[in-house]
Amino acid sequence: MALVPLKRVFEMLDACAPGYTATETVHHYRICYQQRTYATLPLGAHGPRHNPEIERGHVRRMIRHLQLDPSCVNQFFPGLLK
Repeated sequence: MALVPLKRVFEMLDACAPGYTATETVHHYRICYQQRTYATLPLGAHGPRHNPEIERGHVRRMIRHLQLDPSCVNQFFPGLLK
């Protein structure tokens, strides 16, 4: 199980999904971009923490769901998308 720092995910979203919005809910972040919503990006293990690590699978699923540009994403997470 590979983990990714949540701060790095938001850095990637800033660059690859300009204009996205992130809303914190009880257990997840709701990420909205270009009329698509990914509602289950985890806050981190055991609730909100300062820069928690989350599983790569959640990030990969969000990237595909929001249809982000793979070349941009690979600058932040090489090899994440195959």
